[in-house]
Amino acid sequence: MLDAARMHGDIYQAREMNPEHICLYEGDSAQFLGAVAPWLFSFQPGTDFATWTARHGRGNSWGVFFRSSADPQRIYQHLRKFLVVRGEDGKEMFFRYYDPRVMRVFLPTCDEAQLKEFFGPIQAFLVENDQGLLVEYALEEGRLGYTETGLDLLRYFNVQELPPPQPVPLEQVGTPSAPEPPAPLPPPQQPSQRRSVDTSNEPSSWDFGY
Repeated sequence: MLDAARMHGDIYQAREMNPEHICLYEGDSAQFLGAVAPWLFSFQPGTDFATWTARHGRGNSWGVFFRSSADPQRIYQHLRKFLVVRGEDGKEMFFRYYDPRVMRVFLPTCDEAQLKEFFGPIQAFLVENDQGLLVEYALEEGRLGYTETGLDLLRYFNVQELPPPQPVPLEQVGTPSAPEPPAPLPPPQQPSQRRSVDTSNEPSSWDFGY
């Protein structure tokens, strides 16, 4: 699950790279809040999409990863159930459980029944901690299992980090040549002097006596 609100526009590139996605909001909410909504993506390690997500999302709390062998439609319907919750005052509010900063605080507060309901068809959730390292939560005999992987997104999914750009030596840059001076403007032309022209020999002035 990727959180568009945390991706600052990168959600559009994610959707272009991976056509297997769907917004967890529906109807008008999806239309008007899609830029800040949670999106469900298929994720296969080793693909271009997985590499891009690991490189750009590392340490940025872009979302939550999970493992499940259930039908995608069942997973979709299950995750939608927790988008809106009711507060102590009875008011409904959006629940950003797909934000790893929220999930890692929420899960340890759940009792056995709540954990069973929340996990449903999902075997394990994988979220980043404060140091950007992945932590796995799983349901083990009704209790919350907690495993620190000690790995960030790049190392967990075996993605090579991009090398930093190499500086260009000054001798290879060269000295920019001075701009050529503009060509001199031609001197202004002197206005021509009017001269009277004798038109007595022009055909139009000839009198043929007819």
